[in-house]
Amino acid sequence: MAKFSSQLTKSQFTGEKSIPEYIINGSIVIDSVEAFKSILKQFPANPSLLKAYSDFLLKNNLFDLAAKTYGEASRGFIESGNILQAVVSKKLQWRIQPADEKEVSLFLDSLQNGHFDDIPLKIFFKRLSRAEMLAVIACFVRARLPAGTVVKKKGDDEDNLYFIVSGTLKDSLYPSLERKVRVHRPSDLYLTENQFFGDIYPFNEDRKCESDIEATTQVELVKISKANMIQLCRKYPNIELGIIDLFKIRHSSPKDGFAKLLRKADRYHIPIDMILELYPNASKETPVIVDGYSSDISIGGICVIVDSTQATIAPLIEAFEKKANSTKIWVDLPAGTMKIRVLGRIAWSHTVILNGNKTLVLGIQFEKMSPRLRGMLFMFANSLQNLD
Repeated sequence: MAKFSSQLTKSQFTGEKSIPEYIINGSIVIDSVEAFKSILKQFPANPSLLKAYSDFLLKNNLFDLAAKTYGEASRGFIESGNILQAVVSKKLQWRIQPADEKEVSLFLDSLQNGHFDDIPLKIFFKRLSRAEMLAVIACFVRARLPAGTVVKKKGDDEDNLYFIVSGTLKDSLYPSLERKVRVHRPSDLYLTENQFFGDIYPFNEDRKCESDIEATTQVELVKISKANMIQLCRKYPNIELGIIDLFKIRHSSPKDGFAKLLRKADRYHIPIDMILELYPNASKETPVIVDGYSSDISIGGICVIVDSTQATIAPLIEAFEKKANSTKIWVDLPAGTMKIRVLGRIAWSHTVILNGNKTLVLGIQFEKMSPRLRGMLFMFANSLQNLD
């Protein structure tokens, strides 16, 4: 690594933009506060450089100044539209100097009202309340790793969700004789800042990492453990909806090259209006009919948000709060001039607040279906995916 002193000038590098990049990625190490200040004067509008300066101050036990500059970096990231970096910088500031209620409130205002790039964390946070966002941020753990670090190996438990703050990682998938379904993706993918990895959802499935993930540059990550995420979702059921939205990205992004395969694990993330016919009290009498829409559909099941504006939703919520799951249900999916009618059971249910109204989110597991019906369901979901 090269060391940079205040005597070096911009002309000694390939261009002005190279200086911050070299410092941020760790290729250049600054050896004094004065040197760092001189660089910041030359590049005042670079929040990543200011955050690197904050890290330097913290390393040198200049805690008060580090906290101040982390706060300035966070404001810079908010202004430049990078929500992940803004959150990480603010949390680093609060680790040094815990915030009062007013400061926390102002920061959450900036997250809700800011104009941010459509990155995974923004999509995750979009439907969360202020308390829910703060709870998630509190569980974030930061890690800085040098190039060459293996973050996950094939066969490791998928027990953490990672967001990439900076740097690049290589995701290497190796052919396996045990793989029953061909995976249509490149052998090597490169994951960069603001992307995420860690296949922790659905929570009730114990998944193994299917590839090796290695840092090709110095990287900064924040992670949240699967165990902590489960605890958060129990306390704030609405967070699970944010997780569902987050994992839509993995299946819909054109960058990853994944093809949609006909198998239970394939998921089609499209909002679909539907009619639900429920028997919440295991009664054979008149069922409860409600409207809903899906946030997640697969050959094996569907996640449905019940329309909270209907008069029947209140007694339905009461029935589900008093009774265990496994309720019988028919799901009617509109398909042009016809409809697809699928029998299922309630695998889980959560009571949540959406747009100020109390409603239900239902996880429905489809019963065994005929090959013909299975094929129709696949074609239906696939046609909607192509329209999305």
